Amino acid sequence: MTTNKGANRTFLVTILVYVGFSLVYGFLTRGVNISIYVDIFLSQAMVFLPAWIYIRKSGMKVRECIPYKKIKISDILLLVVMTYLFYPLVLVLNMLTMFLVDNQVVEMTQSMQGERFFLNMLCFAILPACVEEFFFRGMLYQTYRKSSMKIGMFLSAFLFGCMHLNFNQFLYTFAFGIFLVLVIEAAGSIYASMICHFVLNLNMVIIMKIQSSKGIESAVEESAALLEDSQMMLMGTLSWLVIAIFTTACVFGLWVFMAKKNQRLEAFQLEFARPKTEKFITIPLIIGIVFAIGMIIWMGIAS
Repeated sequence: MTTNKGANRTFLVTILVYVGFSLVYGFLTRGVNISIYVDIFLSQAMVFLPAWIYIRKSGMKVRECIPYKKIKISDILLLVVMTYLFYPLVLVLNMLTMFLVDNQVVEMTQSMQGERFFLNMLCFAILPACVEEFFFRGMLYQTYRKSSMKIGMFLSAFLFGCMHLNFNQFLYTFAFGIFLVLVIEAAGSIYASMICHFVLNLNMVIIMKIQSSKGIESAVEESAALLEDSQMMLMGTLSWLVIAIFTTACVFGLWVFMAKKNQRLEAFQLEFARPKTEKFITIPLIIGIVFAIGMIIWMGIAS
């Protein structure tokens, strides 16, 4: 059985390997034209491998940290609807950070302009939905959950935000990480969070496809012009906030419905209220968080 200390060490190793590899890889490939898809694949591998090695060395069974039971068709449909209803909140949190820092996703889309839709879907939607759910809602959350569901939910979501290493993505990925834990608890399967993660990223791929049809440069210029008009940006954010309040309330209602339908609501309430049985804060966790926040600040200053 894994412990919080072991999970925390794995997070520290993962973020150090991820950043270290990125720096070395960037240095070795400077001036070399390498596909953005190779970059994405390698970065996801740096997230997957430490967790996989830790699971194998600790003698765990994969099923211990990944509840991958079958999921009902009705639940899949609910999850798709809930993800789209959650999207306005993601958009609002993204827009709030754009008052301070650049939109990292928009910058990435410039590198994927003109590429095939299937490749974009595979590398930007399918791969992260599998790898990141395996690490954050699988190994990390399922380990933390044994000590406290409540703390595990927020801590795994916080580390999920930290792992993106930029403030623009941190805020909405933290909120999305909490949502992903909740859908796992309502459905009883990690497939639920994988589906939601895939749908959200696929939505961005579809938007990217629409933008590329009229020229990504034009879309980026429009986004830049909007950012320069702070009053327009504020009005847009407030408008979406009103929408997000309503849609997020709908998400909560659908989540309660799904949890009841799967007879998991009462168990969730009892488990959520259970006091912790093991400490969460360890030296490796503190080092990992401080390192991640330092990188976020450095990236913000650099941008």
